[in-house]
Amino acid sequence: MNFFNQGLPLGRWFRITVVIHWTFLLYAANELFLARDPNIPLWFDAFYITLLFGTVLLHEFGHALSCRAVGGEAYHIVLWPLGGIAFVQPPMKAWAWLVTTVCGPLVNALLWPIFWYLTFHWPFGVPHDPNGAYVCMIVRAGCGLLYSINRGLLLFNLIPAYPMDGGRMLQEVLWLIVGYARSMKIAGMVGTVAGGGLIVLGLGLYTIRIPAVNFTLGARLDPLLAVIGLLCVMQSFAIYQRANQVQGWQRNP
Repeated sequence: MNFFNQGLPLGRWFRITVVIHWTFLLYAANELFLARDPNIPLWFDAFYITLLFGTVLLHEFGHALSCRAVGGEAYHIVLWPLGGIAFVQPPMKAWAWLVTTVCGPLVNALLWPIFWYLTFHWPFGVPHDPNGAYVCMIVRAGCGLLYSINRGLLLFNLIPAYPMDGGRMLQEVLWLIVGYARSMKIAGMVGTVAGGGLIVLGLGLYTIRIPAVNFTLGARLDPLLAVIGLLCVMQSFAIYQRANQVQGWQRNP
């Protein structure tokens, strides 16, 4: 059985099967019961994980539905501890692959300002009765989390390393300019270096801060970030090696 078919089916939408992988259940159990901050209520951690992976699912549907829109195939989405994977096959054209890739982060780019506005400029007032006020507080907290989640997912996914969207977009833009094989070689080299940088950040050896959007990576030991960096190194270097097997350097837009 394929590794990414092993999990709990969540349903089928738009003819796309959604599966939550069994490793995600281990991740959720660890976050909720072993690694959680005792000062934060259990329900709030569960609320955050639900919103995080709900947003990841919307991101993956952005990839899948845009792939269908350009004439490709999309049939399977998997949620696992490192995020989500949309199994897509656009037509073998640079613009079709680029559209498919861009529409994932585009979902987060659209949701980010919406939830920023709802977080800092709540337009609906607060009910006077205690129950209504409590529900309003939960909804506003959810908007704040969704603002932070969409900002983080967008900026993190734009890092130019495979298998993240930034690495794919770099390769696909270069594909339009210098051809398929050379684009893979360049994107593979860039992604290998970027993945190595993520390992350094995950080990807490360096910090990157973008004050304009309140975004920080590094500063503390983050094993998951280091694992993602290692995955990026492996995938990006594999792309670089694959470029050597691709014959022809002609442009193929």
